[in-house]
Amino acid sequence: MSLLLHNLLGMKPKGFGLETEDRSLKAFMFDEAGRKCRILSCGMKNLKRGIIQDGQVIDVEALAAEIKELLKSTKPHPIKTKSVVFSVPENKAFIRTISIPKMGKDEAGEAIKWETEANIPIAVDRVYLDWQVVEERGESNEILVTAVPKEIIDKYSEAMNLAGLDILAVEVDIIATIRSLTGDDHLSEKPVVIVDLGESVTSLAISKNQVPYFTSSLPVGGITFTDALQKGLGVSYEKAEELKLKYGLGKMKEDDILYKIYNPIIENLVAEIEKSIRFYEDSINVKEKVEKLILSGGGSLLHDIVGYLTLRMKKEVIVGDAVRGLDLPKNFSEEIKKSLTPFATAIGLAERATSCDD
Repeated sequence: MSLLLHNLLGMKPKGFGLETEDRSLKAFMFDEAGRKCRILSCGMKNLKRGIIQDGQVIDVEALAAEIKELLKSTKPHPIKTKSVVFSVPENKAFIRTISIPKMGKDEAGEAIKWETEANIPIAVDRVYLDWQVVEERGESNEILVTAVPKEIIDKYSEAMNLAGLDILAVEVDIIATIRSLTGDDHLSEKPVVIVDLGESVTSLAISKNQVPYFTSSLPVGGITFTDALQKGLGVSYEKAEELKLKYGLGKMKEDDILYKIYNPIIENLVAEIEKSIRFYEDSINVKEKVEKLILSGGGSLLHDIVGYLTLRMKKEVIVGDAVRGLDLPKNFSEEIKKSLTPFATAIGLAERATSCDD
């Protein structure tokens, strides 16, 4: 196995980004254009149930076949490069920031290994471990540590190899999302909450200077809203999906039927966000308050969710713009840009796979 596979944080290889979720795959590739990036190709493919389940690959051969089909179908051109940076889900990873005294690289590696083993519920020899210095503080260094169980990565790697791909690096999805959404200085210099509303899982992170100081996930996503609407109205799943896209959250008032259906889901999401913010402000960074939320993922396009969360949480809420720094074609409409919102993680992976984030 290539040692590059173990590099979960710091490489800058060449290739494309591939986001993996339980129900879909997303691919994104850039072409360099001076100091900016130009979109070369992208695409998405829905997955059948049971290929990936709860972030774990169940059917390696089926996943490999789906990846091949996706790469053939990307627009405007098929992705033909064999080099990939792929994601693993946040809920299968252990992400920590730790502080250690300044020391040599080998000594630091050993210190980080022992510190990590004391803080994760799995033996350190059963994970791929990577780390990088994110801040120097006098006689100590602040270290970002990422660990993912080998059995998780090995299954994904097997599928990539069966699909004929060369693995450049593996990255936890929320780290890629943070990169694509907070690349601008004004979005990274103060702590922000990233709320990545995926299809079946929402990943939360509080980051500053593109460093995730807190991450968590909860089983709420676009499918959760559709399922609730289907049961609440007694309609087919397809009809529920259509109504969700058309009406969004509705009026979110107590006499509105959509409010009664959606409110428990929204309150669960709000409670988790508030709990994360409290932990960050009380235990990690007592000097700064978190005042901004950045939404991403397909669920962030739900009508009125930005306005409702702004009122409910009394904080600034925006939908992240993952393509803000790209060299976009002149005929690139706002509607097309909006359609790329669910690709925030794949875009972050693609940035990792090029030198566009230098």
